[in-house]
Amino acid sequence: MVVILDAKDKKILSELDMDARQPVSAIAKKVGLSKEVVNYRIKQLEKKKVITGYYTVLNVTKLGLMFCRLFTRFQNVDLAKEKEIVAFAGKHPQICWVVSTKGPWDMVFVVLVNKISDFKRISDNFSFKYSTYFQNRFVSIATKIRHMKHNYLYGTKDDREAVLGGDDGDVDIDETDYKILSILARDARISTLEIARRLDITPNTVKYRIKKMLDSGVILCFRAGIGIKKIGYQRHKVILTLQNMTEAKMMKMIEFLRQNPNIVYITEAIGGGDMELEIDVKGSNELHENMTRIRSEFGELIKDYEICMTYSEEQINYLPCGTVGLENIKT
Repeated sequence: MVVILDAKDKKILSELDMDARQPVSAIAKKVGLSKEVVNYRIKQLEKKKVITGYYTVLNVTKLGLMFCRLFTRFQNVDLAKEKEIVAFAGKHPQICWVVSTKGPWDMVFVVLVNKISDFKRISDNFSFKYSTYFQNRFVSIATKIRHMKHNYLYGTKDDREAVLGGDDGDVDIDETDYKILSILARDARISTLEIARRLDITPNTVKYRIKKMLDSGVILCFRAGIGIKKIGYQRHKVILTLQNMTEAKMMKMIEFLRQNPNIVYITEAIGGGDMELEIDVKGSNELHENMTRIRSEFGELIKDYEICMTYSEEQINYLPCGTVGLENIKT
């Protein structure tokens, strides 16, 4: 059953969307409700799975890491085997994102590594274990990922974005920073006091280090995971192959896409498509209308495209426990 959001729920979600660590008192002031009412509404949104959790978006490229993706097409896979593959991927210590899709590709795995050889090893391990079930696959490296707010939900225009990538590793962090990031990656709303308790450091130390990593761009933002299916939307990944492209044309296209309230991610990549969009719509007609607008505006640049419907996001963690290659960590 679709969850109906009223205006106050939407305002609360809008505040949590890209600023999930702000206190309830701050949200209450902005939406014009008491702290108690806002806290109750947040709990209800969590209970109904409209809010699926809270995570921290990290610009791991500043730590010398890269996002390698493995797109897979299955064969001879029943539901039990698919669940097994998902579980295997979800437990892998270097996989930060797993999503199941319908369309030309069945599943996408995102691996955090600092060397292509590490990704090759992980990819080979998958092949050795499941090659019988892989009909096709391709590898892609995400070079820049733009995160936008779910503006279609709020009826507002908010140009804020968090841009991951485009930077070489140039930020030093120590072991305490890393531990703080590891906690925040899994729970962006965890209290400063609780982080301090777990790490046996002072709350002021936690505050200082979080601010330092925000200022350096290692931490981009704190987000609420939104269960869009619960509110009647479906996500689609559009993989674009481009042609006749220049830097100016690319920036014009990206700016056009950023203004579309239904587009929540724009990814630039090497391998597979040149650009990927993730777009939330209520149905096939709305998807068709959006694609028609994009193709009408940039038909000469779009050589080809594929569309995958996302039906299950299994995992998202910008700093999985087995991330290797963090040479910038000081011990």
